[in-house]
Amino acid sequence: MFWVLDYLVLALILAGGVLTVRIRSLNGAVMALSSVGVLLGLLFVVLGAPDVAHAQLVVGAIALPALYLIAIGKTRTDVPEDDPSAAGTDRRKEPER
Repeated sequence: MFWVLDYLVLALILAGGVLTVRIRSLNGAVMALSSVGVLLGLLFVVLGAPDVAHAQLVVGAIALPALYLIAIGKTRTDVPEDDPSAAGTDRRKEPER
């Protein structure tokens, strides 16, 4: 009977993974990825590995999404596409001679 729960959680993990890839919003994709981390932790609990589940919850559901959200928050979005400084070139202006 427990195999039904295993397959249900696996189906939810698969749906969360597809949602993570298909969603257009970066913040939404991070939240979907976090839900996949929670579901993986739940699967590890169901399979009888609570120590692995704890590590998965800490890393996959909390730490990694937090780092992604911080990186997304620090990314500049106000730079025009035709600006050469947006391509990683030196942003300092050349001294005029």
